[in-house]
Amino acid sequence: MRRLFALFALSAWLLGAAAAAQPAGPPKDGPTVAYTHGRWWNGSAFVEGARYVRGGMFVARPARRPDRSVDLAGAYVTPPYADAHNHMAGRASDVSLRATASGVFYLMNPTILASAAPALRRALQGPGKIDAVLSMGAITAPGGHPEALYVDVLRPRVYPQMAPGDFLGDAFHYVTSPADIAPVLDRLVAQHAQFVKIMLLYSEEYARRKDDPAFRGNRGMDPALVAPLVAAAHARGLRVAAHIETAADFRAIVRAGVDEAAHMPGYYGAKGPLDAYRITPADARAAARARIVVVPTASLAFINNREDPARLAVVEAMQRANLLALKRAGVPLLIGTDQQPGDAPDEAAYLITLGVLTPREALNSLSDATPRYIFPGRRIGRLSPGYEASFLVLAGDPTRDFAASQEILRRVKQGFEIPDPPPELRPRLNNPPPPIARARPRPTATASPRAG
Repeated sequence: MRRLFALFALSAWLLGAAAAAQPAGPPKDGPTVAYTHGRWWNGSAFVEGARYVRGGMFVARPARRPDRSVDLAGAYVTPPYADAHNHMAGRASDVSLRATASGVFYLMNPTILASAAPALRRALQGPGKIDAVLSMGAITAPGGHPEALYVDVLRPRVYPQMAPGDFLGDAFHYVTSPADIAPVLDRLVAQHAQFVKIMLLYSEEYARRKDDPAFRGNRGMDPALVAPLVAAAHARGLRVAAHIETAADFRAIVRAGVDEAAHMPGYYGAKGPLDAYRITPADARAAARARIVVVPTASLAFINNREDPARLAVVEAMQRANLLALKRAGVPLLIGTDQQPGDAPDEAAYLITLGVLTPREALNSLSDATPRYIFPGRRIGRLSPGYEASFLVLAGDPTRDFAASQEILRRVKQGFEIPDPPPELRPRLNNPPPPIARARPRPTATASPRAG
């Protein structure tokens, strides 16, 4: 049985299966608005000045007087944030509200059902809503993750109307031989998947685990099939993200040309000795050559080990060594949470307190690299003419005190000024070091495995 985690059960219940919600796009035209006396983030520093917005885009300073001016009074302005691993727990409208309250405008949602796509698309249309890309069901093997999650855990509570066999082809897909690859990928294309999620768990033990019922839910697809699946997905224009558990899994996906490690080895704290989760500098250099990105979801280790400070200390040391090796090799470290829709700033803060990223690096990953990875074809993540006019106005400088990333005074998405959230959703970031003293409590009431 997978590790217990309430958010995915809630997500599966309220979102159901969903295809990728398409962003509404900025308005075609409209009045010119000047935002003056701001301090605008350019990737390395905050620069004083003004920006001009028309038709949902940043534009050059107009020759004529703007139709309206907004005085930012010296506040700090950054691009909005993104979460590259979020299962969007809650009703779609509530997810959007909670995410934007924390400044998160872009989500990448792996491993969901595909059958409620039209409802999700409708719910996320309209100005000021989040933009999301979704993978639909994961590719696994019989008895592999997430089959046990759906059939054994969620079906009795959430989907009593569904037979066990109904989840196959909707929540997950089997690939057990080369002949399965094309039909599965074609089905995902027909379901409007925007990327592919594969499950690779303890690949070094694949032969031992694949037919043993004791490992139901704790195994994945045959590692020998990953490379041909990646090639076939790329031929269809689909990126491939991989759920991994161990360092051996990481090496396997790097060799196979996977685009994204959807976790880091030992992301949740791991079980038993940590040697199975350690990567080497050579592994990191190979990852850089393969141009893979890593979405660590590292703060899950704190959540799963905070009651055991001694264990947490050794797990964090392992995480720090792994992530610093990747960083030194030039592997992009993106922000993803596998948690609540507004939690991306917390993950960034954890990477700061872990000693992996500086506040400046964390801000750039959160507001530039991660959004542009999620939506590579869009002009986002910058505050310059020709880019979408989406930004956050902050009371303080997050490169000096990262808690300022949640002191949000104004939220603008494609020129639309999002109303302030209700008081109960106003964000906060508790960020004194060390990480064990920082993270806010998480829901743990229901017993459901994490999606991964």
